[in-house]
Order: sequence, then structure tokens, then C-alpha cells
Amino acid sequence: MRHMLKPQMGINCPGCPHRAAFVVVRDAVRRGRGHVFCGNTGCGVVGAMHPQASTTPGGDAALLPRYRQAVPTGDEDVRATVCCHFVLADELMGATDPMDGAQGDTYALDHLTAEGDTVLLCILAAERRHLAPETLDALCARARELGARDAAVLDPFDTADATVAAAEAARHPGVHALVFASPCAQLMGGTFSPAEIDRFACAGCRRCSQITGCPALVFEPPVFQIDANACAGCDLCADYCRTNIIYSERQRQSPAERHAARMAAVLR
Repeated sequence: MRHMLKPQMGINCPGCPHRAAFVVVRDAVRRGRGHVFCGNTGCGVVGAMHPQASTTPGGDAALLPRYRQAVPTGDEDVRATVCCHFVLADELMGATDPMDGAQGDTYALDHLTAEGDTVLLCILAAERRHLAPETLDALCARARELGARDAAVLDPFDTADATVAAAEAARHPGVHALVFASPCAQLMGGTFSPAEIDRFACAGCRRCSQITGCPALVFEPPVFQIDANACAGCDLCADYCRTNIIYSERQRQSPAERHAARMAAVLR
């Protein structure tokens, strides 16, 4: 088992499922007029983060002000036609302190449903206590209770299927809950071996870094390399490499097999 780097304030860790969830939703919805990304993709350790900061090198502190979108109001010329709102599982369930699960104020969707034609309520379930099947069912039930028309549990690292599901939900008016369930990278403690970039085949296009913003990706001119001491083995960057020159030991596994291995590492 490798030693994981310590979390940094305002920066999603390498292998963070919150980053993967944002990448999937952004890829499904695309940026555009009236498309808003808001909420929180941080955690109790790295602090609150704007979703756009998940893929910004330098994290929340480096995010440019123009990307800190607020949900437009009905009085503005441009209203939200698609609002992608990210929320931690504890916040949705009404916990005031995500570290101890203390119950607090009821979470409300009024500020979203009144201002967007379509709302993707992206629920981030990464803590061990959130990953049991009965808890995921409870999160879906809670979302429906708050006004969601439907709810689905997705693996954010199964980027192909999760992107299709998010894109389909975005095509229909109303609130749709997407529960992104995958263990926190820190909980797995470096269980999985790092991915590797073929430096002789890398085209230096920067696509892996531009899409994922993962801190484990390091530019060593003229190509990118992966910091083996930082990489959590999530393989998110490999999914978006156009030249397919990012390799890992998990390439022959299906998304379901990889998800099962991550869950087993935490729920054992």
C-alpha cells in the first residue's frame, strides 16, 4: 500500500470522486448560455469548493471570478435553463456537521426549482457510511421527497454510462437526482497502483490536465507525466486521453469490476 499525499485546502485530492462527478456532468451538459454549475464539490477536509474549481489547477483559490456562477434569478435577462447543483450527501440529509452527521436544517430545492427549467441535483456520496445499498436508497428517497422526479445511483468513474445518464436527465424539465457513489480516495489509502503515461507517445495536447485538473498530472516539457506518489489509480485521465497512451493495471477490467474493487477496499 502506497502513502497518499495529504489533502490540501481548496483542492480535490487525486482520485477524488467529486472531481469525476463534475467532469461527467460538465461533459454531459456542456457549457452554454443558461447552463449553470453551482453548489459544493469539496468535503469536510478540504473545505467548500465551487464545482468549477474541481478541475482548476490550484483549486478554489485559483478559480477566476467569471466561473463562479450564481443561479440567475427570474429578473435577469439570462435565466438558468439547466442548473447542475452539487451537494454533499450529509448536507442533503440535513446534517450540519459532515464529520459527525449531526442533524440540522432541512435542505431545500426552492432556490433551484424556481429558477431552472432543468435541475440536475448531483449528490456526492463518498464517505464509508454513505456507500451501503440501504443508505444510497435513502439518499434517493430523500431527493424524491425534496421534489426530484427521479433518482439514479451512478459510478462517477464509469464515465461512459454516467455521462449518458446525466445527458438524458438534462434533456427533460424538472429536478433529476443523480447520486454519484464512489469511495473517497483518502479512504482507500493508496490501495491501487498509479497509472502511467507513455512519454514517447504522448502528444503533449494537455487534454488530460485540461479536462480533469488532477494534481497528479505534472507537465514535464514537452509532455505530461503522472506523479506516482500522488496518483490514486482512479484512471479518470485515461478515459479522456484521445491518443490512448495512459496505461494502468486496471485496463482489462470492466467499469463494474473497477467499482467493485474500490468498494471492497473501503467496505471490507
